[in-house]
Amino acid sequence: MLNVLQKLNLQQAFPNFEREKITPDIVCRLSTHEMEILGVSSRADMMKLRTECVKYGTSAPNKINSECGPPKFDIPKSVLKSVLENGFKISDISKLLSVSESTIYRRMSQFGLSKMNFTQIDDSDLDLTLGQIIKEFPLCGETLLQQMLLLKGIRVQRWRLRECMHRLDTAGVQARRTGRLHRRVYNVMGPNHLWHIDTNHKLVRWRFVIVGGIDGFSRLITFLKCTDNNTSRTVLDCFFSGVAKYGIPNKVRSDKGLENVSVANYMLIQKRPKQYGNGKKHS
Repeated sequence: MLNVLQKLNLQQAFPNFEREKITPDIVCRLSTHEMEILGVSSRADMMKLRTECVKYGTSAPNKINSECGPPKFDIPKSVLKSVLENGFKISDISKLLSVSESTIYRRMSQFGLSKMNFTQIDDSDLDLTLGQIIKEFPLCGETLLQQMLLLKGIRVQRWRLRECMHRLDTAGVQARRTGRLHRRVYNVMGPNHLWHIDTNHKLVRWRFVIVGGIDGFSRLITFLKCTDNNTSRTVLDCFFSGVAKYGIPNKVRSDKGLENVSVANYMLIQKRPKQYGNGKKHS
């Protein structure tokens, strides 16, 4: 336990942990109040300590007998409320407590807890708190400001945070907005003017290769087949199945993979030169 606390600069709390015989495998089951008694008062330190202790393994909670049904895991409301307030995801909580996610959801329903519990704070107090943070960190965006509010124990809806940012830092919001990436406009003249073809290899270890084509104008899937290889002949056969149904497209675009060579040669024969694109913009 000392090594864990030293790693997080919390070694001053070690005597309390040693006196209460607290080991890493049970830290995740401690409530916020119990953490404070042990000398860990910061919510951020509590989260770091819980996350670090997971690496040392956790044991499932004790089971208690109920009046009906099988024994249930003993998960105190204070512990579950503590990890929810600290911003842990449900999947992370299930790992911390060594129980399934469905068990966590059942206990949340039983205790009347919600992942979306928001702090009751009016706009003036929120403006005051957020204004101080923005003054200290003027370049922070929405996500960082939300995390800083959580460190202060304040959880607000996203729309409220955005409205507050617009009230307090309009110039900063506009400045960050100009740095956004803008998607290029994609235009195709009409149906069968341009097809996109590609292969998917995510299941290749099981000898499944997905070959597909789509019409760039209508987004119609012109062909989609599952094959056991990625040869250019196979891709050409799949392409022919689309041609038989919808006709020969004016242009075809793909990546530069060798599996597309046969389709490229076919298009060069059928159409005038430079009708086959390799990912570059067509004029």
